[in-house]
Amino acid sequence: MPSVNARFVYRVVSVGLAFLILLQMFKLRQSLGAWFVDREYGSEPLCEATGVRGLNDMLVVLKTGANEAREKLPAHFDTTLRCVPHYVVYSDLEETIEGHHVYNVLDEVNPAILAQHPDFEYYRQLQAHGMEGFSAAQLAEWASAGNTRSGRDSPGWKLDKWKFLPMADKALRHRPEAKWYIFVEAKWYIFVEADTFIIWKNVAKWLSHFDASKPYYMGLQMKIGEIVFGYGGAGVVLSHAALENLVEHRNTNLTFYDDFTSIHWAGDCVLGKVLKDAGVDLFWSWPTIISENPLAMDFEDSFGGNARKLWCHYAVTYHHLTTEEVLQLADFEEEWNAQTTAMLRHKDIFRALVLPRIRPRYDDWDNLSDTEQGPGSGSFEECQQICENDPKCIQFSLTGRTCRTSPAIKLGRQHFASAGEAQVVSGWMVERVHDFVKRMDASCHREEWVLP
Repeated sequence: MPSVNARFVYRVVSVGLAFLILLQMFKLRQSLGAWFVDREYGSEPLCEATGVRGLNDMLVVLKTGANEAREKLPAHFDTTLRCVPHYVVYSDLEETIEGHHVYNVLDEVNPAILAQHPDFEYYRQLQAHGMEGFSAAQLAEWASAGNTRSGRDSPGWKLDKWKFLPMADKALRHRPEAKWYIFVEAKWYIFVEADTFIIWKNVAKWLSHFDASKPYYMGLQMKIGEIVFGYGGAGVVLSHAALENLVEHRNTNLTFYDDFTSIHWAGDCVLGKVLKDAGVDLFWSWPTIISENPLAMDFEDSFGGNARKLWCHYAVTYHHLTTEEVLQLADFEEEWNAQTTAMLRHKDIFRALVLPRIRPRYDDWDNLSDTEQGPGSGSFEECQQICENDPKCIQFSLTGRTCRTSPAIKLGRQHFASAGEAQVVSGWMVERVHDFVKRMDASCHREEWVLP
């Protein structure tokens, strides 16, 4: 029979163990709370309305650069990333923006490349002096740089191609601080950029049709030379199995792919090359994943062939959005989710954001009409008549005395003429627009997702 002292020690130890267990449970609860509610997940209207299941299986990876991060990221912290439990932001400069850590994705690149490669001259200055190390004239020049056959002619863009493979490697290894014992690994990795918009409710539903244990590489199909790849700006989805294959293959051929990146110009193409070499082909995902801005795109686009009607499919991503447009689309999504459990299709976006702003005349507005008409079309009424006389024409614009028409409906953007610049006035054949909507609706036959 235990002695009094032994029983006393036993009770003390038991109480101590119970206290430690309760303390760990409290810490765990705090960690879980922080993990699932980093931004008070579920307590804000946007998060409550989504009702999304499956986000906990994803790691969202947002790629940006120091030249745009402070301007573009805050809108994403308030919208795209607000209800996402697990995300990481990678850039070319480590910094903190509005309390969110932004990681340097290039810090593990071969030191010789970092120190000597001409693509990294901008990076070296950036690490030494930050964005403040560049003059206003330099920043203005780079911001207005035009596109060439090898992409945008700016040092930040030339550096960007080097981010993709290190980003994939870091994403596979990423574990949120102090939460490693909760989040072991993601099933899906969603790679997006600072001008990408994601509809999470649709993403989760779409991915529920796939097996993440299989190597899936999903994106908007593009091709450079013989390489077919997913266009980065539209968003790229990798299953855990695919990302493991990519990282393992790249790390066993590191010098080869560093050399390949050096001579190539598109990082998303480099990523596609490594995946292909690792035995993972692209799953062509248009029009679930698209690269267009809904305010500037043709909703009758047949990029994926006539068998896939963009109008009828559910929407997952849009691209080339300004900060204001990200906020606008997020507001609309919040309103939509508050009113219905239905998932958004591209046609719903058209009806909500495009159609209400279609009108016979819209001053200081460019609707992106692109077919220039001949001389003698110098007034708005004359330009309107040219469009009306063409049964295929559905919109037009007048810039100064230059008339342009188009058979595709695009909303476009506000355009106030600067000093010495001609005013832009746009218009639509409103009845033809409504006929277009009826025709497109009638063309739908229960299309939903792009699936294997």
